[in-house]
Amino acid sequence: MSEKEGNERAEYEERLKTGDENQEIKRLLKRTWYTFFSRSAPLSPVRKMVIRTVFEGKNAVIAAPETEGISEAVLAPLCENVLEEKRKGLAVIYLTPTRARANEIFDRLREQLARPGLRVSKKTAYRACINAENPPDFLITTSEALDSLLCRYPEGLERVRAVVLDGVHGIDGGYRGDQVRLLLERLREIAGKFSVYALSAPVGNAVQVGGRYIDDFQVIRVEEEREIKETYAASFEEIFELAGKEKLKKILVFCGSREKTEEVGALLEKFRTPLTAAAPLVFLHEGLSGSEREEVENFFKNSERAVCISSVTPDSGISVGEVDAAVFAEIPGDLSSFAQGLECAGKKPGVMRVFFLCDSKSEPLFELILEHAKENRSGNKVYVPDLSVAVQQIFSVLFSNPWGVDEDYLYRLFNNFCAYEDLKSIIEELLDAGLISSRNRKIYASEFIMNLGEEGMLHSNIPSERPVEVVNSRTNKKIGETRLPPGCIRAHQSFALAGKSWEVVKLEEDCVHVKKSTVKGVFNSLKCAAGLGAFFEYLPEKIREAEIEKRKEI
Repeated sequence: MSEKEGNERAEYEERLKTGDENQEIKRLLKRTWYTFFSRSAPLSPVRKMVIRTVFEGKNAVIAAPETEGISEAVLAPLCENVLEEKRKGLAVIYLTPTRARANEIFDRLREQLARPGLRVSKKTAYRACINAENPPDFLITTSEALDSLLCRYPEGLERVRAVVLDGVHGIDGGYRGDQVRLLLERLREIAGKFSVYALSAPVGNAVQVGGRYIDDFQVIRVEEEREIKETYAASFEEIFELAGKEKLKKILVFCGSREKTEEVGALLEKFRTPLTAAAPLVFLHEGLSGSEREEVENFFKNSERAVCISSVTPDSGISVGEVDAAVFAEIPGDLSSFAQGLECAGKKPGVMRVFFLCDSKSEPLFELILEHAKENRSGNKVYVPDLSVAVQQIFSVLFSNPWGVDEDYLYRLFNNFCAYEDLKSIIEELLDAGLISSRNRKIYASEFIMNLGEEGMLHSNIPSERPVEVVNSRTNKKIGETRLPPGCIRAHQSFALAGKSWEVVKLEEDCVHVKKSTVKGVFNSLKCAAGLGAFFEYLPEKIREAEIEKRKEI
């Protein structure tokens, strides 16, 4: 033990002797208090409540700002229980919404978890595995990697006693949240009963959210009013002039493509305001390797002043720490990405600072998008399950059981997720397409599904945007090129390009023919795109059409 650590330990033991208001919690956390809280001020009431709840093994939805230190309040009693039971095997799964968040949590907590002698591991690959001879006590992972583990290493999950769902507000109501719902059902079949702790920002209806993932839970909530302060600006000069007056030092700019990030970067380099002159520009885009991306994220996180220009959407994974403001340089690809971007907007307590780069034609669309996000934050979000997840999970289950599964099992698995008739139609569609086969009321995977599984491609339902050429159907002239989510590349769907609204009238291989649309039409299509996973195309046509219509009405 170093001299510094020895002094800290002595101070801690002295405080134990004299007693303080944390004594009750210290008695519960005999082995882990020093590791997690020795440097903390007296614990807040919400942290104490969380610690007691977790220590007693009760399920909970914890809706509180991240600044409350909820992750540590959950993990400390979980560590205490694991150390007390002295069980060998994976005991706790910490499920994050993105790889970037998994890296952030792992870097932040691995030393604390290791101090009491616990083994912690991080798995984010789509072909994840666990060392059977020396399994970790704690696993930090993503829903896609957990899907892979359920297929490839189910025996390693038999001793799981708790699951922490990090950032559940960001995935609930979309294909990623629905995938987690079904992964928990599959995990219960393997591990039996375990506790679930859903960590959320204090937005929306926590009871409704929790009910989709957990049975018999309590809600611990810390209210946080965050005003959204928005500015619609016609130029970056205007945005950064305001940012300088407001002393905003770290700014995150969202773009729709790598090309746009480079265009914005060149523009900012050109005019160099007093803010950007002193602030380094960094870029995040899909062309960076994993190590390069982590290097950029860490540089931005550790900089006092910087501008990050990113085409990586927040819901696909971005870890840049606290920022003063967010700038949307383009219409977002879907409303989920926009909502996650808003959560990045501003570290000032009670304020989300956001700028929109737009002209008079695109400003009304940004206003609609922002109003929709505000309604969802207030708890008025309407939940519609994404049935593409049913296809993805059928594929995943069949890949993990190449000898086939009983048809009745699938109906039980999806009992609380979708209607019996919808699931029946989906199974019939997959049978007709030759993607699955049936004998004696057992369902079997096709070679196509098995190959997808071997390649690690069936564990994610995140759709990839597709590059398309856009042609005016009236003049037959090329308007430009863009990347669109699958939900927008279909007849009668709309999108924004070159400052105008367009509706798809005809589809070709890598080309869409369009006519003029309306701002409302684009907004409705964005709502659709937010809820349609990568396996949407495998659904029966009737269900696909119904899914799109449902989302337009939300």
